[in-house]
Amino acid sequence: MSSNKTKILFLAVIVCIFGLWLYINIAPPPQFKAVFLNIGQGDSSLIFLPQGGKMLVDCGPDRTILRKLNQYLPFYDRQIDYLLVTHPDLDHYGGCIDVLRRYDVKNIFINGAKKEKDPNFLSWENYLEKEEAEVFIVERPIAYILSGARLKFFSPDPEFINEKTGDNDKSLVFKFFYNTTTIFFTADMEEKIEKELIKKYCEDSVENCLEFKSDYLKVGHHGSDSSSGQEFLTAVNPHIGIISVGKNNFGHPSLRVLRRMEREKIEIWRTDRRGDIIVK
Repeated sequence: MSSNKTKILFLAVIVCIFGLWLYINIAPPPQFKAVFLNIGQGDSSLIFLPQGGKMLVDCGPDRTILRKLNQYLPFYDRQIDYLLVTHPDLDHYGGCIDVLRRYDVKNIFINGAKKEKDPNFLSWENYLEKEEAEVFIVERPIAYILSGARLKFFSPDPEFINEKTGDNDKSLVFKFFYNTTTIFFTADMEEKIEKELIKKYCEDSVENCLEFKSDYLKVGHHGSDSSSGQEFLTAVNPHIGIISVGKNNFGHPSLRVLRRMEREKIEIWRTDRRGDIIVK
């Protein structure tokens, strides 16, 4: 009887291994997909790139990010190809510490800002050093091609950022291109920098600003009324505005911003109401 059980167990293991091999080797080729994760009051987006790479833009405030990643990545996949940490506010980078603990992160993009007296930030820096990833400090406008997608960074820009500039206005701000899909990521950028960017890139026409015009806008600062000025919304001219927001005491998203978006005929998608938002 014991011998039969051993044979059955052995066959079961063989079948599982063969099934896993089939799944890995015969699975359909990777396709582009951007998932704006319902992470609570914070930001996190997981992007599947056309050549098989995976990009994570921010990680939310805590280890909730691990549960969300488990929903979209197979159990055996422990690699993140690109991690973009837009700025060191806890609701954007807090969960990144747990991501570094669990995943092998190959490339990390940061803005270089520091919070020397913050124990959470010091912990993040410690894990960042241990990770041995290639670290890119984005301090000026630059473009990258990553696994078949293009990222064009507009900010931080030393032309209008100095030592007095607040953390939100040092956020990594970029336009994501894949094929015909464009997404404008604003992190927590506020209206002051929005206006500076408009002056620099939309000089000829705010209504026809090709540098900014995008299908989707990742709405700035969770819909705060300190961001998403009327001119900026006009310049980006998205079909859909995506607001990453959870239960909060800050009044996010602002009714004023929602009305601005309605005037611009921008369809509003909110993670607190729709859950994870998927763009393909």
